[in-house]
Amino acid sequence: MGRMSELSLQIEELYEQGLSIQAIATELDIPLDWVQAALYDYDESIFDSMDGDEASGLASAGWGTDEDYGGGSDML
Repeated sequence: MGRMSELSLQIEELYEQGLSIQAIATELDIPLDWVQAALYDYDESIFDSMDGDEASGLASAGWGTDEDYGGGSDML
C-alpha cells in the first residue's frame, strides 16, 4: 500500500474516533487541506450539511439575519 493510501486510512480512523479535522491535521502533522480532501473522498456528506441558504448560514454563525438588523424588502 502506498504512503497516501496509508495516510488516508489513518485520517479516516482518527475521524471515526471523533477527532476534528484540525485535530487530525495536528496529530498527523499534515496540512489541513490534505485532511479535508481525504475526508471528502471518504464521506462527501460531511461537507454537505449547509442547505445552501446564505442567510441561514450567517445566522447560525452568529451574524443574525436581515430581520435582526432591520434589513429586507419591507424597508423600501
